[in-house]
Amino acid sequence: MKFSFLIHPLTNETKGLMQLDKSRMLLANWGSNILRFCLDLHRATEAMQEEAAISDNAQVRLVDELAKLASPTGAQADGRLYEIPMDARSILDNPEQAIQYMEQAVDDAAKWGARVVGLGSMTGIVGGQGEHLAQRGPVAVTTGNSLTVYAALQSLLTACAETDIDLRREAVAVVGVPGSIATAAARWLAPRCRNLLLVGRRVSPRASRLAAELTAELLVDIPPALAGARLVVSATSTGNCIEPASLRPGSVVIDVGVPTDLIPPIAPRDDVLLLSGGLAYVPVTMPRDSMFLGFYQGVIPCCLGETMVLALEERAECFSLGRDLDLDSIEEIGDLARKHGFDFSQLFSFGQKLESSALARFRKATVRRRPEYSHNGTNGRFHDHFQTNGRVPPDVSLPPSLTTAQLADRASQLHERYINPILVGLGRNNGFIKTFVRGLGNELWDADGKAYLDFVAGFGSLNLGHNHPAVVRAVRAALEEQAPGFTQSAINPLAATLAEQLVALAPPGLEMVFFANSGTEAVEAALKLARAATGRPGLLSCERSFHGKSLGSLSVTGNPVYHRPFGPLLPECQSIPFGDLEALERALYMRRFAAFIVEPIQGEGGMIVAPAGYLRAAQELCRTSDTLLIVDEVQTGLGRTGTLFAVDEEGVEPDILTLAKSLGGGLVPLGAMLCRRDLWMKAYGSARTFALHTTTFGGGSLACAAGLATLRVLREEDLCANARARGLQLQHAIGDLAGRCHLVRCVRGRGLMLGLEFRPMPDTMVAHFKGTDPSGSISLLVPNLDELIHSIPGLYAMQILLQTHGIYTQVARSNPRVLRIQPPLAITEEQVSRFLSALENTCHELQFLNESVDSTIRKSIGTHQGGARVVG
Repeated sequence: MKFSFLIHPLTNETKGLMQLDKSRMLLANWGSNILRFCLDLHRATEAMQEEAAISDNAQVRLVDELAKLASPTGAQADGRLYEIPMDARSILDNPEQAIQYMEQAVDDAAKWGARVVGLGSMTGIVGGQGEHLAQRGPVAVTTGNSLTVYAALQSLLTACAETDIDLRREAVAVVGVPGSIATAAARWLAPRCRNLLLVGRRVSPRASRLAAELTAELLVDIPPALAGARLVVSATSTGNCIEPASLRPGSVVIDVGVPTDLIPPIAPRDDVLLLSGGLAYVPVTMPRDSMFLGFYQGVIPCCLGETMVLALEERAECFSLGRDLDLDSIEEIGDLARKHGFDFSQLFSFGQKLESSALARFRKATVRRRPEYSHNGTNGRFHDHFQTNGRVPPDVSLPPSLTTAQLADRASQLHERYINPILVGLGRNNGFIKTFVRGLGNELWDADGKAYLDFVAGFGSLNLGHNHPAVVRAVRAALEEQAPGFTQSAINPLAATLAEQLVALAPPGLEMVFFANSGTEAVEAALKLARAATGRPGLLSCERSFHGKSLGSLSVTGNPVYHRPFGPLLPECQSIPFGDLEALERALYMRRFAAFIVEPIQGEGGMIVAPAGYLRAAQELCRTSDTLLIVDEVQTGLGRTGTLFAVDEEGVEPDILTLAKSLGGGLVPLGAMLCRRDLWMKAYGSARTFALHTTTFGGGSLACAAGLATLRVLREEDLCANARARGLQLQHAIGDLAGRCHLVRCVRGRGLMLGLEFRPMPDTMVAHFKGTDPSGSISLLVPNLDELIHSIPGLYAMQILLQTHGIYTQVARSNPRVLRIQPPLAITEEQVSRFLSALENTCHELQFLNESVDSTIRKSIGTHQGGARVVG
C-alpha cells in the first residue's frame, strides 16, 4: 500500500538544507564525503521533482521516496515525503496558508496513489489536528500522534527502568495541555504515578476539565512544575520553553516538542537526563537507501511511523485525529508497530542516540546524592537537597531485589554499557551471545525458557556441571554453620582439611598448598615460588600456551596478541615450540631458568596434546639442569582428561602443580598451587619470609567447602571413568565423520577435553570475501584477515549448533578453526549422541554450502582448475 507524509522546515535556517550546496563551492573547497552525500541527495531530489512534474515555482515539493519498505511479517509499503514551504513559526502565524499547502500536498499524494497521508509536526497541529483534511481530502489522514504518545511513554518507562526510578512513587509534570499528545500522556500517567502536575499556557476550560478529571494540579508557569516533579513529559507547539538549568537534580525530561521544548544546555549537567520522545528505529528489514532513512540512520519520528504502520497493515483509515486520543487506540498502534519490527527500546537526546556514558554519569550523580552516600560531609553540595532526617526521601527509590530471570531483561544492555560492549556488539545480530538465567547439571536455560546442552562447561570450570546438589549442600551448610568468611593469619578448618585432601590425591612429592581465587593467581604463585626457591630469574614456556592474563602469567602465555598492549612484560621470559624436546634441551642447557611451565594439553591453542613421553622427558631435562617443572593443570585437572590429573597418564611428578577452574565445584572461585615441601621452605620457611606471598580471599570457607564437596563427588560418581568413556565415544564418532566429511580435518585431545579442527576455507572463497571490498582497505585495516576468514567454519558451526540444535559450544580463542568439545564430566551417552547427530548435520550443511559457493565462483569466473579439491 502507498502512503505519503507531509514535512516542513523547522526554521528559516533549515530551509537551506535542501539546497545542498547548489553552487558546488563547498564541495570544491572541501570535497568531504558528507558533502558528496548531500550532493547526491540534491540530485535525487531534483530528479524526483522532474518526474512528478513539479516546477521550480511550485510551492509543494516531493523531497524523498521510501520505496519497498518491508516488515519482518512480509508486509510491504511505498511512501513519499512532501515538503510545504513554511517553517514552524510561519505555520503558527498563518495556519490558513499552511492548510492550503497541505491540501495541495494531499492532492498530489492521492494522484500518485497514496491511500493514507501522515501529518508531521506543525502540519498535524493546524486544521483541528487533522480533522479538516479528513473531511475535505480525497484520502485518509492521520496526525501520527497515537504512536508518538506510545513511543514517548515507552521512553519514560525505559528511562525509569534504567535509573531505578519507581514511577508509582513519583510526581510527574506534563507540559503542553490541553494539546492532544500531552492530554493523552496525562490520562495514561494519572493512575500510574504518585501525583500529576499539568502545565498549560493559560487556564482554559478544556485544561481545567482535564485537571478535574485526573485530580491533578493545573499550573500556567513551567518553573513551579519543574520544582515539584522529578519526571517531566513536555509536548508544546511553541518549543524552547524548558531551561535545563531550572531542573531539579535527578530529573528526567521526555521532550516530544517539535521544535524541541528543551533549550540546549550551555553547560551539560550529569544529574539530569534530557531525552527526545516520540522516536523509534524502523525495522531492520527496511532498506535505508532513501534520503530520509539514510541521513537519520533509520531513526524516525513516530508520526511518520504510525503512517508506515497503517500502510503495512493496509488500513486506509483516519486514525489519530482531534484533541482526544483514545488510549486503547494508542495501545493498539503500539502493538502493531512492534509486530512489524519498530524498535522503541533506545533512548535519544536531542535526536541523537543517548550515549551509555550519559546514563552511567546520571546514575552515579543521583545515587551518590542519596543520604546514605553523602553523610559526614561527603558530597555536601548535594546533601541538603535530599536530606530528610537521615531517611531516603519518597522520590528516591532504591532498586528492588529481583530474580535472575527478572534481571535478564536488561542484562544484555547493561553488559554492553558497563562490562564489554564489543562482545555484545559482535554477538548481537548473529546469535553468538545468549543470556542464560539458569543452569542445572549439563544444561543451561535462557530467559525464554529454552534449554541448551552445555558443551563448554566454563572452559573446564564445570566438571561437575551446573549447581551440583552436593556442592550446593556443602556451601549452604557452611553458611548455616556461620563458618568464618576470611580469617587472615588464623586457621580455617575447611582450608586445612581441603589442603590435606589435595596433597593425598596429588602426584608424589607435592606436599604444600597455597590457595588462591583463580588459575592466573595460582600461576603467579608458582612463578614467584620458582624464582624465590632457585634464585634464578628466567622463566621458560611454550608457544601457543595459555597460563592467564595477569602480568606474570601473561609473560609466560604464548600468544603475542595478548602481549602487545601490555609490554614490557616480565624480563627474561622465553618460549619454545610445544612438544619439541630438542628445543627444550637447548634452552635448559644454560641453566638460567627458574622453571619450565607447561600444559599437558594446550586448550586455548587448539587442544594440542603433548606428544607421548614428552612430559616425562621434560621432567628429566629439568632435573638435569636444576630447573623446576611447573605443570599447569588449571584446565586439565580433576578428571577432565580421564585421570584425576593429566600427568597421571605417564606418572609425571612435577615440582609445582597449579589447579583452579573446577576445584570450586562450579559455584565458588577457587585456585591452588601445590609444591614440594623443600621448595616452600626455601622461599617462605622463616619468620621473615612466611608471609611474602599471601592473598586476602584465598582459602575462604565457602570456597573450601565447595572444594571438599567437589573431590567427594569426583570419587563417588566415578567421573574420571565417565570422562574416559564419553571421550572415546566422541573421538571415534568424530574420527569417522572426518572420513566422510572433508570439512572436518581431525579431532584431538583426551577424555572430555577435545577439539575438532576444521579445514581452511577454499582459496576462491577467501578471495571472494576479500573482493567484496573493492578498495582493499579492509585487508589493510584488519590484521590477519585471511586467518579471520579461515575461522568462519568454526564460528558457523558454533552458531548453528546454538541456534538450531540448542547446543552451547565455543571455539578456541587462540585458534578459532578449532571447536572446543568440553562438556561436564557427567555428560551422558545419550547427550553425547545428540551432540554428534547435530554436529554431523551441521558439518554436512556447511560442506554443501562451501562446495556450492566454491563451484559457483569457479564457474562464474572461468577458473576450472584441474585436480582442484574443495576444502572447508
